[in-house]
Amino acid sequence: MIKVYGAPPTRALRALWMLEEMGLPYEIHRVDFAKRLEDREFLEASPTGSFPAIRDGDTCVMESCAILEYLGAKYGPTPLTPGSGDPRYARYISFLHFGEASLSGPLNVVIGSKFFAPEDQKQNWGARFAIDSFVRKSRALIEPLKRGTYIAGDTFTAADISCGYALGLAAFLGISERLEPALVEYASRLTARPAYQRAASQQNAS
Repeated sequence: MIKVYGAPPTRALRALWMLEEMGLPYEIHRVDFAKRLEDREFLEASPTGSFPAIRDGDTCVMESCAILEYLGAKYGPTPLTPGSGDPRYARYISFLHFGEASLSGPLNVVIGSKFFAPEDQKQNWGARFAIDSFVRKSRALIEPLKRGTYIAGDTFTAADISCGYALGLAAFLGISERLEPALVEYASRLTARPAYQRAASQQNAS
């Protein structure tokens, strides 16, 4: 059985969401964030100490978007991960990585500032810049959504999981009011999916 290291609201949500969409069995190894660098089993799967990672038999995969690709390749074929011969592939693969590299990644500065910085340093230039960058780059999602229900067209893919997590992170950080209405509506449609609801429910599970 696939073991997932980490749980929502971390990027482990992407892995759980993908697993739920594919109907694959899994178990969660919950990691105490404060003690994560003392968790030897977790560090074997994720040497950087970052969430998430998975163990699938003797195979370990880290980085949330890499996990999405791995699951699609290993347990597909699946509409969630279009192949290179699919006309949607270029848009799919671009936005699969866009959701982390351009959207979620920079918000790490905001998270660090909001939850870990001294009180007088929480509202810093770096955090404000990261938020402004997120808002600006998020507009790249609008044109694809004019052409289809989802990012790569009319079929839900792992690119929607990637970008949907980023939009959810923005909501968690209180940034949603700065987003275009079309993106807020898109995020609402994604979070209404049963697979998302099942994955997100793991946040409060014992």
